[in-house]
Amino acid sequence: MPKPNWTVVLLTLLCLYVNTNNVFAQEDPFLEYGIVYSSLPWYNLRGGLDKGFVYMDNADVTAKLNFNELFHWEQDFSIFLYGLGNHGGRATDLMGDFQVASNIQAPKAWRLFEAWAQQNFFEDKVSVLVGLYDLNSEFDVLRPGTIFVNSSFGIGAEYAQSGLNGPSIFPISSVGTRLSIALNDQIKLKVAVLDGVPGNVNHPKSNRIKISADEGALIAFESSFYTSTAGKYKMQRGYVTRRKKVGREHSIPTNDKVNLGGWYYTSPFEFQDGSGRSGQNFGVYLGGQKYWFYSSYDDRYIAFFARYGISAQHYNQLSSALSAGLVLAGSTSEATDYFGVAISSGFNGDCYLSVNPERLKRETAIEVTYSFPFRKWLTLQPDLQYVINPSTAPEINNPLAVGLLIQVSVGRGI
Repeated sequence: MPKPNWTVVLLTLLCLYVNTNNVFAQEDPFLEYGIVYSSLPWYNLRGGLDKGFVYMDNADVTAKLNFNELFHWEQDFSIFLYGLGNHGGRATDLMGDFQVASNIQAPKAWRLFEAWAQQNFFEDKVSVLVGLYDLNSEFDVLRPGTIFVNSSFGIGAEYAQSGLNGPSIFPISSVGTRLSIALNDQIKLKVAVLDGVPGNVNHPKSNRIKISADEGALIAFESSFYTSTAGKYKMQRGYVTRRKKVGREHSIPTNDKVNLGGWYYTSPFEFQDGSGRSGQNFGVYLGGQKYWFYSSYDDRYIAFFARYGISAQHYNQLSSALSAGLVLAGSTSEATDYFGVAISSGFNGDCYLSVNPERLKRETAIEVTYSFPFRKWLTLQPDLQYVINPSTAPEINNPLAVGLLIQVSVGRGI
């Protein structure tokens, strides 16, 4: 049975002590930092490939330097560094699912996950970012979905499967550039051009950077229409990632919005039918989120989110994916707790089924979760998941699994 990464645990506890005692306390916002240790004991109760226990953990160490604060520049200029460590352990080995029940599941490795510089212009209406970049920190993000543990509620399953080694998302990012433009308080446009193959396909622990014409580029684009805004819209990077509160700021914007986006790989992909033909791999998606506030407090609400995406079925197993969920946010103390129910289905394409006729049409994951702040620095989140037709393989029984996400966080600003 895998054991916790005690080096990371001790480092986190040390930083917690430092943070609690304000060793580095200062008013200057030039330096923002964060350390989050996430552990996820996971038990597959029945079904799947095997009944049993697995331990997963994740360490995020981040630092952001705001040079505009140091030099009193009018426009924001910042540099961001993000170290990522994973101990290993795979819930998939027990459950046999395709959509990945745990969004901190990753090969055992330490890596530089992000390293970028960002410059804003025209009163923050235009933002340019260059460097190692997590695409899913800003693209295909619906904020209510970030509370859930299953990966498909953070980024669409048909998007996550794309590419030779996935797109530039957790746990391996690629280098590139992102341009973001706020046309007004309600319309925001984003486009990113990234290396088409993050890391090394043959070495999962590698975060090699290799830019070549053969590997091509991934072009991502998204337009967001905000149907509700609170005051002047300020262009900022979306710090809340698909892994709730991991290494980023803890606030979650509660704006109603609709996303329309897509992705395109410039390098050719071979057809799944073995014909030798090739073409361009692409996909599009549509998603939205809606908030209903049931008190005068901003942290008490009911939120709904839904998303549908399609991909070119000639090159991908899933031709489409559909997800939706409901989140209830309440306040039992100074912090906010969340209760959520969500469902996600990935649908095999006709081309994949023609080559694999024994497979079923879809896999469906259902998740029930509750996150509550036990302490300001400690969040506990019991989680229950049930998967129907795991990996669309008829010989695998539907798994039922439970877990407890434990997150210890320290830091300032992010």
